[in-house]
Amino acid sequence: MKSLLSLVIAVVLCLSSSANASALPGFRVQLLGSTAGFASSVAVDSRGTVYYTTTAGSLFRLDGGNSILVARVLTEAIGDSGLLGMALLDDRTAVVHYTTPGEGYDLVSKIDLTDGTETVVQRFVGDLSLPGRDVPPEHHGGNPTVGADGSIFVGIGDYGGGQIAALPEWNGGKVFRIHPDGHTEQFARGFRNPFDMIWDDARERLILCDNGPAVDDEINLVTAGGNYGWPYTVGNNPPIEGDIPPRYVFPQVIAPTGMAGLNGRNSALPRGFLVGAFVTKAIYYVRDIDAEPLPAPIPLIQGETGFVIDVAQAGNGDVYFVTGNALYRLLTPARGDCNGDGLVDGKDVSALMLELGDGSLEAVTRAQEGSYAGSWGCDVNGDGMISWNDVLPLLELVAKRPRPVRAR
Repeated sequence: MKSLLSLVIAVVLCLSSSANASALPGFRVQLLGSTAGFASSVAVDSRGTVYYTTTAGSLFRLDGGNSILVARVLTEAIGDSGLLGMALLDDRTAVVHYTTPGEGYDLVSKIDLTDGTETVVQRFVGDLSLPGRDVPPEHHGGNPTVGADGSIFVGIGDYGGGQIAALPEWNGGKVFRIHPDGHTEQFARGFRNPFDMIWDDARERLILCDNGPAVDDEINLVTAGGNYGWPYTVGNNPPIEGDIPPRYVFPQVIAPTGMAGLNGRNSALPRGFLVGAFVTKAIYYVRDIDAEPLPAPIPLIQGETGFVIDVAQAGNGDVYFVTGNALYRLLTPARGDCNGDGLVDGKDVSALMLELGDGSLEAVTRAQEGSYAGSWGCDVNGDGMISWNDVLPLLELVAKRPRPVRAR
């Protein structure tokens, strides 16, 4: 992620301030189970089955809190190497990214989730001057992602070397697109260590987080053929002519390691995407990456668990995330749960009145601000705003319930 020294410093600073763990009103975490090794990614299929990978090379299925081994790949977990991440091509097939022992190659493979068999899709050589020779174990990237047409996108870091990220002939510091027919193209270059990305099919682009060397972690909008600057520029530094600057630079070291695009099936998180962060132990919410001006990503939780490695969303809207040693579900406030206590009842009517006292019309993402810290459940009618238009729907919702009902 970072250089070792900068990461140690960042973690120490984070630990010194994380005693005040925080979550927005109504957001909570539910422990699902421990992981069988240091986790590197999490994914959920259309039936709600949760899978995760470990850096040592194993892919597991979570079953009633127990980890069931599905498959293993031959790798070694050292530095930023090992089994780096996973995406689901469909309910039967996972796509994994891992390094070979010695880190001479980055491999992308398909794993059959029913019998664990592996099919290598692409091998990316590390050292172009002598293929197969070991390269440093740092900065090999992370999760692949799958496009709407079945294309596989994977980011590979610069191996800690920097310069090769700008050289088109080298694989390090690049994002590749592997088409369904097996044809592979270099999609973009100039990255330091991209751990995760999501495909925006409507605009034919990737939304990608790149780890900077210091206080310059980025969110990039990546289109085919683009050069994103590393190592000649990073973060808010002036862009080099012809390079594409980041869309957003975090004002503190967060070490982004996981991303999830939202599918519209969670009433509290209807659109946008989530970013999981290693250093700040947080999950950030970005509602609209194209908004002008772009609001700062909102930490939904921070310091509630260990280092957040990856985040995923199920088909029903549930959000899952994994730390180094555990799997969790992120519980979100339901519409009507204005005070964030997990219940929808008469107390929420009083809470809504207090929230409206902060201003009769405000964006739902600002509910926690002002003199009363309301939850995003104050937006009862789901229009993205908190206003007097939410009062009648809340009264109707409460009236339909003979007793308080705990929201999910």
